[in-house]
Amino acid sequence: MSRLIIFCLPEVEKTSMSEAAPKFTADYEQILAILREFDLFAAFPERLVLDLARHSEILEVPENTQILKQGQPNQHLYFLVEGRVGIYVDGGRVSKLQRRGDLLGEMSLISNKPVTATILAETSVTLLRLDASVFANMQGPESESYLSVLYRIYATVLAEKLHSTNQKAKHFEVLAIQLRSAQEELEEINKNLEKKVEERTLSLEQQKAELLAGKRKVEELLNNKKLLFRRLNDLHSQHLMPLKNFLDEIRKRHPNETSIDGARSAVYEVQRLLFPLARQYSTEQAVQGKNVLIADANKKQQLIAKMALGGTGVHLDAVSNIDEGKSILNEKKYDLVIFDLANVEIGNLAKAKDSSTDLVLMTSDQIPAYLTSLKNLTTIPYIVSRDETDRTFTVKNIMTTVTKLLSQDLFGLEKYLSWGVDVQSRQISGSRQRPQLIADVDAYFEKLGIRRANRERIAAVLEEMLMNAIYDAPTDSEGKARYNHLPRTQDLSLKPEEQGTLRFATDGMLVAVSVLDPFGSLSGATILKYLEYNYAGAPADLNSRQNKGGAGRGLHQIVENADLVVFNVEPKRATEVIALFNVEVNERPHQNPSFHLFIKG
Repeated sequence: MSRLIIFCLPEVEKTSMSEAAPKFTADYEQILAILREFDLFAAFPERLVLDLARHSEILEVPENTQILKQGQPNQHLYFLVEGRVGIYVDGGRVSKLQRRGDLLGEMSLISNKPVTATILAETSVTLLRLDASVFANMQGPESESYLSVLYRIYATVLAEKLHSTNQKAKHFEVLAIQLRSAQEELEEINKNLEKKVEERTLSLEQQKAELLAGKRKVEELLNNKKLLFRRLNDLHSQHLMPLKNFLDEIRKRHPNETSIDGARSAVYEVQRLLFPLARQYSTEQAVQGKNVLIADANKKQQLIAKMALGGTGVHLDAVSNIDEGKSILNEKKYDLVIFDLANVEIGNLAKAKDSSTDLVLMTSDQIPAYLTSLKNLTTIPYIVSRDETDRTFTVKNIMTTVTKLLSQDLFGLEKYLSWGVDVQSRQISGSRQRPQLIADVDAYFEKLGIRRANRERIAAVLEEMLMNAIYDAPTDSEGKARYNHLPRTQDLSLKPEEQGTLRFATDGMLVAVSVLDPFGSLSGATILKYLEYNYAGAPADLNSRQNKGGAGRGLHQIVENADLVVFNVEPKRATEVIALFNVEVNERPHQNPSFHLFIKG
């Protein structure tokens, strides 16, 4: 962007310009008008002048400020707009410049060597500064012609300076030699310019043809992938599911008939293999065209969100404060609004405008801090923690959260692991089975090389997750707890319809264990209440007043021992608790315990 930078330093003898700080930004049109005044740019096509203006800035330099210093590198080209500058070599003044449009710093750019003279502002000076890297980084067939025009300008300016140079000055004699050498090099470059332009143009045309061919191939692959996934999804939903239901119905009518067992097993196995692909296709279709707003005071986090959602088909807008949020909410309807603690009020505004809008609090703060802030919201949002020092983890978090919510597919530890992981599964039949389940999980991860320190944490978390699934989760038709009044030492066998599922897997970076129960009795308010009291140091008092058998303390232990805990709840249908552990114990993804909360509405 074009800028006007004003340096406001006190007048000090030979102050370095690099010590000054930007104070003000000018508009693009002002810089463009100045460029057009210079005769040097008369040979430039209008488009190139516009490009130069976008990479230029105007500097207001106080008197006695060094603009360039002898012996130091330089990456900028300066044009004098107003004022007078002196040229000093080895401390002696050899010349001055005061004509509007005079060029400064070109020799160091041409020779790619340090500055050969110090340039000092002898009055207050206005300069137009151009970033020379623009020339080196230009691409395309016109870049060589651009450089040709630029070098001719250099040659004209240098020749003029040579003509006006005092040949008797010792230091100017050295400079003249350098200028003549540079001029010869420029003339040699101009001789070969047409040939280079022709060669470069041919090369670019070949590259363009290759890129177009590659683009067509990628598009073809993507279209084939979409078609394949759609057909697999159709096979799963339109054929396998009806066939499974048909075979299940036959088994119900004829429970003693075993001839269909083989067919049922085959259908279940194909379903197991196709389900992840069908789910991915459904998820991709569900998020297409949805509107998402992220309200985050941190511009870096906004950029990370754009990176995470760039290829999902989601329409993403970003704001930094409440005023921006109010403005954009008045213009547009959003399916999902993600906000940090500084923008909690935006969540209330979005919900008030449209009750169907989902809200996500995304925060890197410690749990007690944002539990308190949730009281300022009119409704409990989805909660997602992030680590500001781990971009990869944050990108994964945002992508997983958005696709989960927009597709309304909350469940499954696979969402937090790499594609294609081998997920193990066990039924939870009762309290006596608990030690064996924990031993099975430990043996599985030990075989895969998971360290003992991590396995001990996993075992501690599993103990609490299984206790909750066995004693606390089961409820009757009225939603009243069935077993949580029982001592945890009392044996308890669950009925088939009460039994939950233990699942566990690793992708080499994260270890995941989950427990799913078929009740969905754990509410968001209960989770937040237990965590708030536990972090306040009063779990025992809370448990006694809630007439609970210890679940509050158990949830607290799960969150404290895992790197990340995800609570997925569909009321009256299912609760899933996912605990994630970083494989490298000393490189945990979170410095503080954290959790995600998803309550399906």
